[in-house]
Amino acid sequence: MDDDEYITPAANGYTIYTKSGCPNCVKIKTYLCECGAEMLVVNCDEYIIENKQEFLQFIAKCAEKEIKLFPMVFFNNEFIGGYAEAETHYKKMKAFSGDFEF
Repeated sequence: MDDDEYITPAANGYTIYTKSGCPNCVKIKTYLCECGAEMLVVNCDEYIIENKQEFLQFIAKCAEKEIKLFPMVFFNNEFIGGYAEAETHYKKMKAFSGDFEF
């Protein structure tokens, strides 16, 4: 697979790279879904089976660092971390945006 065959992180909202059997993948998808966050979920099972090393190199390029743990969460095309980091990120974004009336 070439880099252009992988799904790249979305420019807007969350992109979650997941794999089957990953409890933290399920937790972050559920959390962000319940919060109504905009997200793109990418199941990576096929990527891992076909060429795990190549996929991890693609992710490292996108994240600008080596990552080997799932979930791999991006926001607006920028790597933010795994489950805990994504949950914290969402809470901070929500606190900063707030529902202000002008």
